[in-house]
Amino acid sequence: MTQIQRGDPVEETILVNLLQRAQDACDPAAFDGLYLLFADRVFRYLLARIGDPDLAEDITAQVFLRLIEKVGIFRIGPRDNVAIFSAWLYRLAHNKMVDVLRSHKRTKESPLEHAAHVVSGHTMEVVEDQLDFQRVLDTLRILNDQQREVIVLRFVEELSIAETAQIMQKSEGAVKALQHRALESLRRHLQDVGAHGT
Repeated sequence: MTQIQRGDPVEETILVNLLQRAQDACDPAAFDGLYLLFADRVFRYLLARIGDPDLAEDITAQVFLRLIEKVGIFRIGPRDNVAIFSAWLYRLAHNKMVDVLRSHKRTKESPLEHAAHVVSGHTMEVVEDQLDFQRVLDTLRILNDQQREVIVLRFVEELSIAETAQIMQKSEGAVKALQHRALESLRRHLQDVGAHGT
């Protein structure tokens, strides 16, 4: 098997191999591979939802501890494991985030100047991606929680309507409606910003 790098695209055969090794042998290298493939994705999702990079990092770590405990209950299917496992992992992340926020009674949003945690590397393209991501996160603050979640899953994580619906436990129609309202709110906000030059 090729060496897995942090944030690599998730391929079906590699994911299935890692899951089988994690379930059958509790192989630490398999958990490490799952972490490398999914940690940045989970962190981005949490950061976009709560706006606090330190808390997002803490919750990400807790999600992967939970994954170690729960990976045995995940059922590997004959196909579509990338989509199904991603939805399952985002659901773990969402539930852990809700638990942590509830226990901390924490509602404060912090500045998102630490978006550099999201992408590793040093090319100009990566720096531009980081700046674009931070602008997106700053703009997403105008949306309500569910609209923000739809936009993050659809356009930051590039999931399909069906995958987003599965993660959010909503119908595809509800996701489409939320996405439409969110994009309309963002469009109006950007028009206002452009008109006022701020």
